[in-house]
Amino acid sequence: MYGGLARHQMVTVDGLILVLCHEIGHHLGGAPKYQGGRNWASAEGQSDYYCSLKCFRLVVANEDNVAIVAKMQIDPEVTKQCQATYTTENEIAVCQRTSMAAYSVSKMMAGTKVINFTTPDLSQVSKTNENHPAVQCRLDTFFQAALCIKSIDEDLTSNDPTIGACSAKDGLKTGLRPTCWYKP
Repeated sequence: MYGGLARHQMVTVDGLILVLCHEIGHHLGGAPKYQGGRNWASAEGQSDYYCSLKCFRLVVANEDNVAIVAKMQIDPEVTKQCQATYTTENEIAVCQRTSMAAYSVSKMMAGTKVINFTTPDLSQVSKTNENHPAVQCRLDTFFQAALCIKSIDEDLTSNDPTIGACSAKDGLKTGLRPTCWYKP
């Protein structure tokens, strides 16, 4: 990761934590993984999913997330969906905090392109994309992972992408990996 990222005006401290979690996600993020010579590493979209689903939540678990979020400007769509998904104040706050960290990083990556939480990328890939997805797709991935109700204690696996993650196989409709990069 480049040092300038930490000084970029769009990237918050939480955004930087998210990027660090993404990089850890290549090692711990589970399936789907790169094919061929890099099959030790989780694919880019999976690293995005992992960082919001597991890592960021673990990093901020013992902080006063409700107080931290109270000082932030939270996108109304984030608040609406986090409140529809979670029941406790802390769970909602962690969801909001994760989502806004994702927005800070995604906004930096987007440059002049418009991205937001209300216009998800509805494209569908014919096979899982191992490379960096488009920026809106990445924001959607971070956001859906933040909305996934799976426990941070349930590990992801190298072989089965449904274990430890939200999956349609489990009857879930929220928190799924977006089909703009992932083919179930």
